[in-house]
Amino acid sequence: DVVAKVTGEAKYAEDFRVDGMVFARLLSSPYPHARVKRIDLSEAEKVPGYVGALLPDEVQNPPAPEIPLLFSEPGYVGAPILLLAAESETAAQDALEKVRVEYEPLPFHVDPLASLHPDRPNARTDGNVGASGVEFQTLKWTKEDFDKADGRMPMGKPAQEWSYGDLDAAFASAALVLDETFVHASNSHHSMEPRSALAYWQNGKCFVHVSSQSQSYITPALAGMIGIPPSDLVVIAEYCGGGFGSKGGAYTLQALPALLSRKIGRPVMMRISRAEEYFNGSARLGFQGQVKLGFDSSGKLLAADLYIVQENGACNSFWDFRNAADSLSLVYQPRAMRWRGVPVHANSPIRSAQRGPGYNQMHHIMEPLLDKAAAKLGIDRLQIRLVNAPDFKGTFGAQQGPVSSCYLKEALQKGAEIFGWQQRLARHGQRNGSKVTSIAVGQAFHPAGFTGFDGLVRILPDGKVHVHTGVGNLGTSSHSSTARIAAEVLKVD
Repeated sequence: DVVAKVTGEAKYAEDFRVDGMVFARLLSSPYPHARVKRIDLSEAEKVPGYVGALLPDEVQNPPAPEIPLLFSEPGYVGAPILLLAAESETAAQDALEKVRVEYEPLPFHVDPLASLHPDRPNARTDGNVGASGVEFQTLKWTKEDFDKADGRMPMGKPAQEWSYGDLDAAFASAALVLDETFVHASNSHHSMEPRSALAYWQNGKCFVHVSSQSQSYITPALAGMIGIPPSDLVVIAEYCGGGFGSKGGAYTLQALPALLSRKIGRPVMMRISRAEEYFNGSARLGFQGQVKLGFDSSGKLLAADLYIVQENGACNSFWDFRNAADSLSLVYQPRAMRWRGVPVHANSPIRSAQRGPGYNQMHHIMEPLLDKAAAKLGIDRLQIRLVNAPDFKGTFGAQQGPVSSCYLKEALQKGAEIFGWQQRLARHGQRNGSKVTSIAVGQAFHPAGFTGFDGLVRILPDGKVHVHTGVGNLGTSSHSSTARIAAEVLKVD
């Protein structure tokens, strides 16, 4: 498919055209938090080419705090309020500028710690804490929790926690204890292909051209958003111009053109601008927290005490804060560990999984601390990683479950050999004018493998093997990866 991509033959969602197609534009909230009081379309309807609009009271939004299809109480700047269609994109934009919306501004914040403070308002009017696996609720810390922080991150009641081992005894026996606060910023996915979508209806079925990391995985959830059985939905997503996790599941912008198309009886093309992609294309979840680590003299991690405040964005989001804890326990194998976490809503754009969700944030936090521990203990930075690296006897998480595949130690050793770690260390810190040479090592982890997904493998009489899968094509070598798995198991070239 490389030739198709570089020559422009590959067709993405917004490249398609259908007879009778109209163009749709989103009207987005200018406020970080507000209540929509009234929508006036009277002047927009007078614009030549105006066809129709989809309003918040015409869609079936999911229960809070899931992401609404259209917002009547927008929780971030750029939240979609309505979708308007016209005969041309220019006419749609002209009509959109004639729409009058009356808003009631509401209190807002972008710092989750502000929401946890007893004297500060929440980012939502119906709760402030929740995530997948965490009950949506209102959770406030005490004023004492904040006062005793003394410049560090306050640590009040968590929403979830687990522990194993004797943490106090492990810290007491440690030769070195590091106690650090951290902040890990959120960053937008900003996929090269924005979330444009085309939808139309034929013979009772809905056809959607979308940008997705999978042609099949999204079907049940997207059909639910549209209000039809999955058997009545046809998803076309041959190419995907980047997703990084944000297009792994169905998302609300995929459903809006289908709903408007059903209302007006015309195919609808909704093109998303770069600014709209920033607002609604989602972002990695942000962390604030504190981690306390205890090492013995050899660099072995004896104890870890981790607290994470996760910044959720305005709506329900991913469980990065739990993944981060699993990642620390697996990659560094502490003999005793406690994890506490609280996922808090803020008036910021939608958050979702991004390339190693939770795992990457944790290693951005832990790897510099491992270097710091190595320096204080006088240990080689590669050696401290080898001392703590798991093998097939490694365990992880609250239940200290087993691993099924683990070659981290071998990867470090092989990488050091190919790189020439010992030889290159002599260059570390050398200065040449304004340039300084740095020799470094880092590691990270991400789990692999899911069950319960359909696929089809066909073996032809001539010995060729055909693999049929719903895994999307977005530049992650998914095509060759699935082929390698089948080839290895079936022992074919």
